[in-house]
Amino acid sequence: MARYLARPPIATDRLSQLDDGRLQLRLKRPWRDGTVAFVLTPHELIERLVAQVPRPRAHLTRYHGVLAPAFAARSQIVPGRADAQRDIKACAVAQPEDVAGASKRRRPTRYPWASLIWRVFLKDILECARCAGHMEIIAAVTSRAGIVRILEHLGLPTAAPAVHPARPPPQSELPFEVTGFEPDPPAPDDFEP
Repeated sequence: MARYLARPPIATDRLSQLDDGRLQLRLKRPWRDGTVAFVLTPHELIERLVAQVPRPRAHLTRYHGVLAPAFAARSQIVPGRADAQRDIKACAVAQPEDVAGASKRRRPTRYPWASLIWRVFLKDILECARCAGHMEIIAAVTSRAGIVRILEHLGLPTAAPAVHPARPPPQSELPFEVTGFEPDPPAPDDFEP
């Protein structure tokens, strides 16, 4: 897993620098037209790598044509909620009755937040710490004044923690101008595998 997460965006063992400063990226297998490598300037290589990075908060799968959400005739092609409910009722009438007393379990359409936390962290957050009984939510405080009053009563800080500004990238310029470019530098002398 660590090797998968730490892998570079391109195979650095197939990347080499030519005498004129351009980079050559050899392909894993030759293409049908006989292409075995790409020759790019460092700037062109960065442009192509950046084009592969998805925009923030954008869906990675997009639907076009009939399945697109804004398609004009979508309501005629994709069944709506009323059509799905009508089909379910029709199926229920057409199927014979099951064994008497056997009830089908329905999957909930929306799980409560407490059960989702239980599924992830195996922690029942609605269990009382003192008596191990089941707690119920009686109110949700949403006003700022009410929240500050409760936090002050409990002796907790009322101000939100400060958010640190984003740091600049660790490397502002890539060292492609360096002579003797090695995609994978050798291990240090004191390295023991």
